[in-house]
Amino acid sequence: MKERRVTNRGAPAAPAAAAASRRRKKPAFDPSGGFFSGVRIGAVAAFAIFVLTAITLVVLLSALYPRETPRSITPVALPKIMDLPQFQGEHKERLYWGTYRPHLYLGIRSRTPKSLLAGLMWLGIKDGYYALRHTCEDSDGLKRYGWVRHDGISYGRQVILDQNMNITTFFSKSWNDGSGYGGDWSVRVNLHHSRFWFFLKKTKSSLYFYIAEEEGSQIRISRNDASGLAASGHRHDIGHWQIHISAENNTFFHYAGFRTGNMHNITQLVQNSLIVQERKLQLPDTYEKSSNIVVFQVLGRNHLQLDVTFLAGVDEKKFSVQSRLDRLSGIRLDETLRVQEQIFDKRFENAYKLDNEELSSFGATNAVEIGKAALSNLLGGISYFYGQSLISIPSKEQKHHRESFWKYWPAALYSAVPCRSFFPRGFLWDEGFHQIIISRWDRNLTYDIVGHWLDLLNVDGWIPREQILGEEARVRVPDEYILQHTDNANPPTLFLPLHGLKAYIALASLESGKENNAERAFLEKSFPRLQAWFGWFNRTQAGTFPGTYYWHGRSITDKELNAKSLSSGLDDYPRASHPSADERHVDLRCWMALAAKSMVMIAKIIGAPHEVRKNWHSMARSNDLLFQKYEAMSQVLSDFDVLNQVSLHYDRKRGRYYDYGNHTEKVKLEWDNFFDPRTGQVQQVLRRVVSGRPKLQLVPQFGYVSLFPFIVKLIPADSQILEAHLNLIQSEKLLWTSFGLRSLATTSSIYNRRNTEHDAPYWRGPVWINMNYLVLSSLHYYSQEPGPYKDAAASVYKQLRANLISNVARRYNEMGYIFEQYDHTKEGEGKGARPFTGWSSLILLIMAEQYQR
Repeated sequence: MKERRVTNRGAPAAPAAAAASRRRKKPAFDPSGGFFSGVRIGAVAAFAIFVLTAITLVVLLSALYPRETPRSITPVALPKIMDLPQFQGEHKERLYWGTYRPHLYLGIRSRTPKSLLAGLMWLGIKDGYYALRHTCEDSDGLKRYGWVRHDGISYGRQVILDQNMNITTFFSKSWNDGSGYGGDWSVRVNLHHSRFWFFLKKTKSSLYFYIAEEEGSQIRISRNDASGLAASGHRHDIGHWQIHISAENNTFFHYAGFRTGNMHNITQLVQNSLIVQERKLQLPDTYEKSSNIVVFQVLGRNHLQLDVTFLAGVDEKKFSVQSRLDRLSGIRLDETLRVQEQIFDKRFENAYKLDNEELSSFGATNAVEIGKAALSNLLGGISYFYGQSLISIPSKEQKHHRESFWKYWPAALYSAVPCRSFFPRGFLWDEGFHQIIISRWDRNLTYDIVGHWLDLLNVDGWIPREQILGEEARVRVPDEYILQHTDNANPPTLFLPLHGLKAYIALASLESGKENNAERAFLEKSFPRLQAWFGWFNRTQAGTFPGTYYWHGRSITDKELNAKSLSSGLDDYPRASHPSADERHVDLRCWMALAAKSMVMIAKIIGAPHEVRKNWHSMARSNDLLFQKYEAMSQVLSDFDVLNQVSLHYDRKRGRYYDYGNHTEKVKLEWDNFFDPRTGQVQQVLRRVVSGRPKLQLVPQFGYVSLFPFIVKLIPADSQILEAHLNLIQSEKLLWTSFGLRSLATTSSIYNRRNTEHDAPYWRGPVWINMNYLVLSSLHYYSQEPGPYKDAAASVYKQLRANLISNVARRYNEMGYIFEQYDHTKEGEGKGARPFTGWSSLILLIMAEQYQR
């Protein structure tokens, strides 16, 4: 909530004082009695000349010596990946329109900074009162919502269950003769009530569809047009456009037009305009001058079918509008949607080859449909944002700047999102997991998304880990999370899909008999930016001991049981009790090993260092040094003997990998009484109490972090440490459950403990799909590698995979969603954000047994 500045105006002067003031005699030489009373005219003129001279000097100096833009908000001086030819032309046009507003139940926009926006609303019930459904809100209490088919580009079908209403939305994009730039699109909405007919006859249904112009241009409204023309306008990129709306018989139309510069409060705008007429809520049929938002309401009973058709580049002299409409609505649209659904299903079958019989044997009924929903809601959640990240000013620079924050340069981001209701924005470490899935469906989408992320790199090689771009995104984020901190990292998971592309590039080259120049060009353009990103990690997240790393940004408070490491992505996962520069985080070291290995792989594919040096010669003094640098780092960070050095990360006694730092186990939260001067009452608060002296040691908290050397396959296939890890994974006293691996062992001192009075355990017990996928990937790898533990790895792999699939499918069928986490203490019940079809969509790849090599 924004703070209001309160100004205390001074009280009026007392009457006696005012009278005395009026009696004062003004100096004879200053008849005005104004500000310069008592000052000679010559002095005033001299002062004015001085001020003008000073202003002129400041302007000249500013022009000659402009203020240097802080490095934190200066883009890296490298060619942009998104300027590559492969992202222009047909590719760019095909992606122009999309369901790129996933925070809405149905929202459409174009990939432009200022877009034409479209969205759907309907009238539902909340807390016993009518309420508009528009933005995805968990508090709406919908039984289910989400895309069950979506190809990421041209087709989608979504199912929404809202109390007694069943709503199905379709999105279809097409390119026909006469279509303008970006093509035409259609939306179909089917709404029906699931009650008995005698009750349905009394039920009223109300749908709202709006079109809004971010640029502020006027949208013209049409009334009583025989073709169903509802609104029209003009944009410089797509020319003249039209919206046509048609509905079944026995429906009534109402409308409203608004003029506003705010697009983030459309729900409130519409809700405030509704009036009661004949015992029903309806729009007032009014139109403000030069309206740039137009809303249409369709009222009916029982069943409603609404077709909305958008036509771009309307030119009736060349192509008949009516013929285009006929193809995009009514019976012709029925056939188009049927064909697009068939194409999706066939493509899905070929891509994933799910064995329904095998999946059913795990108790996973409806598994194929769940897999399609997982993929579709991820693809349907791909978004386009434009705006400026807000950056916290580094403490060492705050004394030189008066601003409260800095603004990143204006930038676009094309990205999937973790969750349409809770997290409808870009998260850096989530995106790497998203692209593992998307790259197996459409590699061109992955290149486009990764390219957008890497183009956000600043001159130091840093990328803001959370992208909150534009007002629509910003209003949904608590104030404390908006500012991004330049010393905060995030796991470099973008290397996961890039590393996996090696096999695809090799296969494509083999099948075509020639190199794929587009993919090679993408990697060549990306490599210098990846160098900068890798270099930033290596400089800013390095530990005091050579070859070690730790997540910077942890700070201790008296209200947290253990200082969070938000930058690690694992938030409240327990680290050393007392943050310090002596920490060593085993997960970050393994991420760096993976990144270095990926850099070597990409360098080999593109023929680096020769081509790379042309693009960014300052990274190394010679071609050989550039290539050898990553190869040497990869070898050191992957060296098993180095990893197992005494007190680095490996506990020889327990056979486990741990963090290292200044730590004591004797920490707890206790209730403390304090006097609150605001209320005048004694309050209670949970405070951290330390009863033991911390010392530098391995941090004995076993969980996901401890498995990272196993996850990135640093353990040799013939090592006894591998056998030990297979036993650790299977131990029910540690991580194993019937629903997947829990995040923290039951033997941990912080297992399932709250971090503050209000922070429930997050990475301290619940089962997370992304980490289970990484573990399964390694188990699958070791089950195929020659060695004495091959069969044991296969056995663990088979059981863990069955447990995960069974539980996710069961909970989806029961509750209608794929969840952020699964609660091992409540029979695997889904918990946290929903629908969490970001990295939890990896359940599809688990079903398909498609893993990272």
